[in-house]
Amino acid sequence: MFGKGVYQEEEILLREIIRSIDKKVDYTAREGEAPRFSVLLTVRGHQDSVFLNIEELKAAKTDMVKRHQIRQKIKSRYDHMDKSRYGDDILGLKPAKLLRASPKPEPVAQRGFGRAPRR
Repeated sequence: MFGKGVYQEEEILLREIIRSIDKKVDYTAREGEAPRFSVLLTVRGHQDSVFLNIEELKAAKTDMVKRHQIRQKIKSRYDHMDKSRYGDDILGLKPAKLLRASPKPEPVAQRGFGRAPRR
């Protein structure tokens, strides 16, 4: 995935991180500028890329905080691509979650408050 096969341990770690998000995500890693590389994610026909640092991925083998940061970066991009959960992303994911969780207004029967009709 990284070209020469030099980074097999990092490739396995990246696979574990992505599979912890969703097992059906298709991904490919592409080399970029020196320490950075891109991961192209494909979810239900939608594609997007995430740029990661190879040094951070190496550090994530032992450091769970770095691993969680990489997972959150990939997960946030995945959530934006998954249109079935939130619909079209106009406001962002947090407002969409709040609107979805908010109580729905109950229909109020309108009554003639005030004066009686004229004759």
